[in-house]
Amino acid sequence: MAVGPRASKEEFMQALGLNSHDPQHEQYYRAMRDEAILTYNHLNEDRSNLLDSVAADPATKPPYFWHHIRPERQRWGILEIARNAGPLTRPLFARSDAPSGTGGGEYGPNWVAGWLLYSVFRSRDVRNNRNRRRGEDRDHLGRSRSPQRPMQPQTQTNSGVAGKKEYYDPVRNG
Repeated sequence: MAVGPRASKEEFMQALGLNSHDPQHEQYYRAMRDEAILTYNHLNEDRSNLLDSVAADPATKPPYFWHHIRPERQRWGILEIARNAGPLTRPLFARSDAPSGTGGGEYGPNWVAGWLLYSVFRSRDVRNNRNRRRGEDRDHLGRSRSPQRPMQPQTQTNSGVAGKKEYYDPVRNG
């Protein structure tokens, strides 16, 4: 059963027949996510992956947002993840509903790779990153930052009202 890109990690893993509380299954998840991160990094290396309107803005800098990536490059990224899956993760990507070489179903050419790639973009979106607000020192590529350059915690409030936080969602607020 396919899940959409906004499904929780638990729903995603359950759709794959995995248990998010099983350490072995968590290793599968991390391996798939690592493969998606490689494609995420590739998509952030070249401005030609961006929509023309976004690429024309000189203020646009990586990390880019999912909704700024050209749809055909999003599709390429999804297919690239599934195509380059390692022996451990290939069977999990193969569980996608879309037969190889087709246009795909409701959630694209491979819902498994699509969910992972979208998830990586969301987790690295500085406007909606719980990990950075908790103080973890990571850059947009997931690498540890040096102690000389710590990130400042970021919070957003809804209309300046203290106490109520509303996080940026690229689908809702895009």
